[in-house]
Amino acid sequence: MAYDVFLVSAGEDRDMAKLIARRLRALKFRVWFDQKQTDETFDAKDARNAMNSQSILVLWSENAVKSDWVRAAASVGHSRPGTLVQIGLDKTIPYEPFRLDKRFSLEGMTSRKTPEGFYQAVEELGRRDGRTDLREWMGFGPKDDDERDAWLAAHPGDPLAVDVRKKREKELGIKPAPAPAAAGAATLAAAAMKSGGTNGGAVRGGMTPAAVRASNGARPGTVVAAEPVDDTNVGLWTIAAILAAIAAILFFSMWKGRDPLPTQLRSGMPAVGNAYNMTTACPAGTVPRSLLQVLEPGPIIDDTQPPADDKDGQ
Repeated sequence: MAYDVFLVSAGEDRDMAKLIARRLRALKFRVWFDQKQTDETFDAKDARNAMNSQSILVLWSENAVKSDWVRAAASVGHSRPGTLVQIGLDKTIPYEPFRLDKRFSLEGMTSRKTPEGFYQAVEELGRRDGRTDLREWMGFGPKDDDERDAWLAAHPGDPLAVDVRKKREKELGIKPAPAPAAAGAATLAAAAMKSGGTNGGAVRGGMTPAAVRASNGARPGTVVAAEPVDDTNVGLWTIAAILAAIAAILFFSMWKGRDPLPTQLRSGMPAVGNAYNMTTACPAGTVPRSLLQVLEPGPIIDDTQPPADDKDGQ
């Protein structure tokens, strides 16, 4: 994220830094300020935020000149010409190379008292951000409504005017205009739907005829929503088809379970493979035909006597 101001202060000057940050944000400056910072190490994240800021605002004081973090942040601003803005909270003069640069004095500043140095610092920050006449805006009182409206009309692009305009549109219920990227994408989508159409009332790109007609009359940057499709009937037909398939499977299983094997097939199967079928197909006292080849008669061998060539019985 880019910032307008990267605010740098010592931990002991945190209250004054909060006051300055609050006033700058009231002027619609985008301010980076870590209220809970305690580490004195200027790490890579701090450096990235400082480099992404338009200005680096350093609050010098007796405590700030002793802070390694403040000096490191100030060095980053000093290395980028036109980036560093210095404020003096007291009469302390910072070390080189910062002592010769201009400093705006904020001595005696409170929530009720605004010294001249703060106005000058705001004008300098605004100038670097392309903003003008901020001192005049800060001088308006609670009853200067006409003067404030005239200032906003004279500076329509200033963040203050943009913020006031957004608030008024919100009060009137006016929705903000779509971002340029979103508007361009919607225009391309509408053009693609028109170019992909067919003659007559045919549906284009899977859209309903009503959606096609709406897209034809849509203005550039307008997103046309397709008509919703009622899929209730589709879901009911799907469930009915599934139930019918399950019922058919169950019926087929019950029908086949009444007679697992035909009589001819049962009679030709070995007894070892299907003992129940064997008992049913073969009468008592008979041998199945399939076992006749296995039980063919042959020579009887007496394996209780040793072979003739083994005289020692070994």
